[in-house]
Amino acid sequence: MSINTASGDMGQREEVAQQAGRLLYHGSAPCNYNRPSSYSNGGTAPIYGSTTLSSSVAYETNPCPCCKPMSTSRRAFCIMVTFDVLLLFVLWILYTQLSTYAGTFSKRFMKEVEGYDFKQSLFDIPLLSFWRFLVLIFSYAALNMRNPWLVALTTFGTCVFLLIKVFMFNFDEDLASGQNTLDYVLIIISFVVAWVECWFLDFRVLPEEKRAEIEARGAVLDERTSLLGRGDHRSIGGTETNDQYYSPYHTPHDSDDEEGSKRYHSIPPSSVNSRASSRNSNQLSLGSQEQEYQRLAGGLFATAMQLYENEEGWKLDNGDEKDLSSGCVYSKQLPELGGKFFKLKGVVNTTPQKGFEEIYFNTEDSPAWNPTVLESKILQVIDEHTDVLYNIAAEAAGGMVSARDFVNLRCWKEVNGMMISVSKGVTHPDMPEQKKYVRGENGPGCWVFKAVPGDPNKSEFVWIVNTNLKGWLPTYLIDQAMSGVLMDFFKYFNQRINYLNTLES
Repeated sequence: MSINTASGDMGQREEVAQQAGRLLYHGSAPCNYNRPSSYSNGGTAPIYGSTTLSSSVAYETNPCPCCKPMSTSRRAFCIMVTFDVLLLFVLWILYTQLSTYAGTFSKRFMKEVEGYDFKQSLFDIPLLSFWRFLVLIFSYAALNMRNPWLVALTTFGTCVFLLIKVFMFNFDEDLASGQNTLDYVLIIISFVVAWVECWFLDFRVLPEEKRAEIEARGAVLDERTSLLGRGDHRSIGGTETNDQYYSPYHTPHDSDDEEGSKRYHSIPPSSVNSRASSRNSNQLSLGSQEQEYQRLAGGLFATAMQLYENEEGWKLDNGDEKDLSSGCVYSKQLPELGGKFFKLKGVVNTTPQKGFEEIYFNTEDSPAWNPTVLESKILQVIDEHTDVLYNIAAEAAGGMVSARDFVNLRCWKEVNGMMISVSKGVTHPDMPEQKKYVRGENGPGCWVFKAVPGDPNKSEFVWIVNTNLKGWLPTYLIDQAMSGVLMDFFKYFNQRINYLNTLES
């Protein structure tokens, strides 16, 4: 057997192995669609290198449309569209039954259909609903479209048609007697349902699917990280420097404890985490900028401790003060410091050090367990205690407040057994404002972990935040969004802590 033949057999076996792996991972056989070029001709991709890793992740987390199962929210949307056409058809039948002009039901039915007159018949209302049904089911069920333009088109068309119908239709003369009011009901319900469908798709279905896609992509990256390393930040033959690595506070040196290594990850290296690479990439002298960040962080501690220690004036907005295990949210107006502040207070089942390590040093992993955050990334490590963080907050208040992104300076220290982190919104050259998101701005805030007296395995957690969400948002909506986000965060954080505690037991 020739060498070429043996190589061909090896390539075929490798291809079969890859298909089997994909089958086990996705739970179904993959379709025959184009793979990344790095995998063409049965070749294998190198482990390291940013292009290769991102391509492979995109391939595994973005299968062809025929492989993607329909999400629960999209199925609910399709059911809603089907209910729309059935409801209006039934209401039209009832309207025909109750019509006052003479004749049997069959004659009235034929008058509505065969003798259709725009000014006299309402048969066009169920037909309009059926048109919406065909367009929306074909687009969002059969084609699995991921943009809202077609539902916006059907809603706009429905509104125009109904407005013309209202002005030109001859309503029953006996309406005043109350014998048949279904003509009004048909038109109003058709108008309302069209807008409900538009809202549900744009503010529920599409955002939920986008969030699920981001979480799935993050999960694939997390699974690959422990096996392949941070391939998106390192290349073969690259030079490694000591400042690329950063270990969490209280992480045992040279620890061989496997459980500990899984729990406390180091901050992932990045091209901007290193000062040298940051200078090269931005062509700027970051020495003065780093000093300014350090000066600002130092001043934040005095403000944060003032906010934390002053218990007067806080008003309870959400939660039960008698049950801090579920968390409470307070608010307070402080115009001299930037406006309205919110304070989350609760008790978690962990020590201050472990709770702080999870929430601060593992912040880039938080989107995996915290749905209120879509993305979290450290832009630059300033020193052992200070860094600049970029994160994207998910939409809030039922979709009425869209996703926001933030760039925050963070600094931490331990004071009398308390773990304290202060933060404030800043600008950073590596993350200008993004077109996709409204850039929010955070005022001075802090996280504080303090041991519960008499129970060192429990901590009192306090988060004080002041934020400007920007955009044209009413005050009550901002208050509702902030209170809900803080309570949701504490619920997810508690679940995360309890899960980590089960791993240790």
